[in-house]
Amino acid sequence: MGKAKKRSLKNGINDKFPYMTRESALNSVINNIENKSEALDTITLFGFTAEEMLEAGAAYEDVMAFGALVK
Repeated sequence: MGKAKKRSLKNGINDKFPYMTRESALNSVINNIENKSEALDTITLFGFTAEEMLEAGAAYEDVMAFGALVK
């Protein structure tokens, strides 16, 4: 393993995703729905549908604001 890869793993740059489950990602999207860029990244990464987001407690208007990005 090279020096840069060791440093990246040591500093914990990739710590967010190994611990993120589908349920925790959905909760993160619902809690941070005002931050559109972060929410869009997580939605496209996990492939959430509008139905899943609505059942988790998101407002209808917020989900429809994403438009065609949500299935």
